[in-house]
Amino acid sequence: MSEANTEDRPADTAPLLADLTDLLQLEHDALPAYAAAISALRRPDLRESLQRFREDHERHVTALSAEIEAMGGVPVQVPHLPTGLFKLAVQLLGLPGGDRAILMAFVSNEWQSREKYARYAARPYPPRLAALLRQHAEDEARHYDWATAALEEMGCGAATPLGQATHLFARFHGTTADALEAVGRSGVEAAARLLRSNRA
Repeated sequence: MSEANTEDRPADTAPLLADLTDLLQLEHDALPAYAAAISALRRPDLRESLQRFREDHERHVTALSAEIEAMGGVPVQVPHLPTGLFKLAVQLLGLPGGDRAILMAFVSNEWQSREKYARYAARPYPPRLAALLRQHAEDEARHYDWATAALEEMGCGAATPLGQATHLFARFHGTTADALEAVGRSGVEAAARLLRSNRA
């Protein structure tokens, strides 16, 4: 039996399943956007960095799926709807503008991932799960910091009008996505409780 199966879990696992499902869907929001960005970046060093970051997201998918399965849940291997599609659209809109526009779109999507993971990582989960989510949150912060540093080198830093506009859009885009995704998370929690009561 895996470590995930032997660790003590709360009596009501529905909220935890809903949280992990929300994060798993966040990962599936990111993967298509990464694929689009990687395919269009011109500089090899930028492509290589995003390829490494995509591997982080794939590792997150594997770990989150295992946690959900260990609690008797079914990992949802699809993005959030409709926000996952909008995040992909944001990334696609940046493609014709070259590397700088691609990274501006990337930052707009990555801001929400960084913020959401930071919030979840601060919650009082069982210790091993809390450590896992902190690691994921650190990965997301590293991705975001790398992208903002790359934009700084391209003349689109936080002090520039274009950089400020990018950050404002990222906050608006991210907070709007958070609000919509919270509704979906509540639905997952309700469904998990219903399934549990049917099994009892």
